[in-house]
Amino acid sequence: MQDDWLNAKRDKSDITPKSLDDFQAVLDNSNTLNKGYPTLGMISTDNLYLPDNILGSVSERERNAYSWAKDIFNGSASNEFASPYIAIGFCNIVLEGTRSIKPTDVQTAQLTNIKGQALFHRAMSLYNLSQLFCKPFNPSTAGSDLGLQLKVSSDPNEKVKRSSVKETYEFIISDLKQAITLLPEKQLYTTRPSRKAAIALLSKVHLSMQDYKSAADAASTVLGEKPVLLDFNGDKVKSLATYVFPPYSNQMVNEEIIFFAYGMSLVSIWPVNNVGFVDPLMYKSYHANDLRKTLFFKTNVDGLAKFTGAYTGTFYNFSGIATNEILLVLAESLARTGQTAKALGLLESLLINRFKSGTYQKLSIPDDQVLATILEERRKELPFTGQLRWEDLRRLNQDPMFAITLTKTVNGAKKDLVPNDGKYVFPFPDQEILLSGVQQNER
Repeated sequence: MQDDWLNAKRDKSDITPKSLDDFQAVLDNSNTLNKGYPTLGMISTDNLYLPDNILGSVSERERNAYSWAKDIFNGSASNEFASPYIAIGFCNIVLEGTRSIKPTDVQTAQLTNIKGQALFHRAMSLYNLSQLFCKPFNPSTAGSDLGLQLKVSSDPNEKVKRSSVKETYEFIISDLKQAITLLPEKQLYTTRPSRKAAIALLSKVHLSMQDYKSAADAASTVLGEKPVLLDFNGDKVKSLATYVFPPYSNQMVNEEIIFFAYGMSLVSIWPVNNVGFVDPLMYKSYHANDLRKTLFFKTNVDGLAKFTGAYTGTFYNFSGIATNEILLVLAESLARTGQTAKALGLLESLLINRFKSGTYQKLSIPDDQVLATILEERRKELPFTGQLRWEDLRRLNQDPMFAITLTKTVNGAKKDLVPNDGKYVFPFPDQEILLSGVQQNER
């Protein structure tokens, strides 16, 4: 990766990116653009179990998120808020700087590629922010619900008011549609977003907006006629290794990955810490012949299972986009638009690659149970990928068929999180409220 321009120099003017190679180097700073995605929402879900006797081992904000406290950050800074906005700032530097470049014929493709990458990264950061700091998209209230600060300037001191949720999603979609016209079909690295990655993210955005036809159209474009899926029986998955999927730097590439990104490190979800575990009931829900039960999790002497199956191939949680997720986006969207046979066929194309060879039995379920089955398998397939379970809980709460009340016991006290509770929206950090004067979220 190119990062020479980021090295410290004596003259401040010398570190301003000027050439196309400089701007590509900005976007190749993977520590900022690919490694700062929020994971705190995951801790608030029903997938994670933190025993009372080790709650003191995690940070205050993790305890607060886990117990659905009214205040999460208690006056401290929030990396979950700051890191995506830092990435957005990098993107705005690129988008502003490239406006003055008049490319030669040879440089035109490079320039359009760079602009497309910046637009994708900005959209990806905004989408992740929206899943923590905004209400879930509700078509009837999105125009009045508070959204994000939509920053298009590289000036960090510029004050921007909060948009509406509707405006936030429209901005994300606009960035992605532009990116799709600019990005190439393939990139040198999956840390650089491709056209397919932009369409995949667009399918996720439409799903969260309950626009299932648009979600299906985008997901179908990404997957093509025959989606590339890992066979969990194959030699690209090593069940005896600590982390079973190949790391990014490994020559044995995970072919499902469309866009590669890490989540933030948190004590609660790092398997090396032996602190956070998968919910015991969820762990038991995997069939004995389901390879995900042994490839995704490892149990300790107490029988508690911790997640070790990240697509990063390390202890960092995968926060990018992969074929398995987009296949499930398409399956759900088809089921919701009455195409249950196609939806079930897609789901089975995934599951046959997840069970021990020769053990998978075709599903025989009525049409009215297909959607519920897809949602159940989505949870089991993507238990600690990004904040997907948190995103799903938020959007499914709007559907009476799938809204659920979460229950936890924390320090001996029973706690409930009812559907559509204000605590499904995280508060802005106090520092941001003081600096920008924007309205705080109510919890």
